[in-house]
Amino acid sequence: MFGFLNILKPAGLSSFDIIRHVRRCVGRKVKVGHAGTLDPLAEGVLVVCLGQATRLVNMVQSWSKQYATLARLGATSTTDDAEGQITETAVTSRPSTDHVEQAVQHFSGVVEQVPPAYSAVKVNGQRAYKMARAGQKPDLAPKKVTIYSMEIVEYEYPRLRLRVSCGSGTYIRSLVRDIGDELGTGGYCEKIIREAVGPFGIDRAVGPDQINTENIEQFLINPIEALPPEIRITVTDEQVRELAHGRIIDWPGKTDSSEKLLGAVDTGGNLIGLLRPDPTGEKLQPVKIFI
Repeated sequence: MFGFLNILKPAGLSSFDIIRHVRRCVGRKVKVGHAGTLDPLAEGVLVVCLGQATRLVNMVQSWSKQYATLARLGATSTTDDAEGQITETAVTSRPSTDHVEQAVQHFSGVVEQVPPAYSAVKVNGQRAYKMARAGQKPDLAPKKVTIYSMEIVEYEYPRLRLRVSCGSGTYIRSLVRDIGDELGTGGYCEKIIREAVGPFGIDRAVGPDQINTENIEQFLINPIEALPPEIRITVTDEQVRELAHGRIIDWPGKTDSSEKLLGAVDTGGNLIGLLRPDPTGEKLQPVKIFI
């Protein structure tokens, strides 16, 4: 079994709850993993990798992601979402729509973001959320993330609905918290929905209750979907045989050597492996082979 599942994770279940269910469906012999966790409070697209597709996790995680979130201004949360301890803040003046738009624009592009205290980030070898639950305050370093776009869907204080397109590693909880700080009101996430991970959209996602041992293969998505179309190349049957033995292949078309990785696809549309061009772009070195 080699491919992906586009799972519609419901709120209240952890990402590992979904993985556990899929493992029961496919059996112990098939590797199962996910390409980007979702908090239990969050719902939406969870890309599950099966078999050798687990070796493509980094490719899937590199895709942009889209979220819809409902933010609550005028309060803060220890977890930056509705599951934490909520503290109301004293707000003397409600932010105007213009003020909110300015704050949102402030967080567009490449920004520095401190992950939530209750997150899976490691601090000195320990998960931050475990330290927070133990009453400690994890010292979390800021990291750079990319916000491609952020749209105000609706604003009626204290509720603010946003749609966010962002790069890998972005915490929507941190984004809402920081917008609340910028407005002087505080803020936390009441709801988070991941609407897309690259080409994996919520409109094509299936609920975990729809998947069972008998039908799981009908929901399997071709692993080629993990690769952007512009890095896919078609190789001949002879080249497939060479790659299967781990050999470098000639590439007469000469590939742009600036490409870090290319996806080799056979004439039947099956993903054969990931290749790296040499400095000349005329030869391709196998990096990961799936046959």
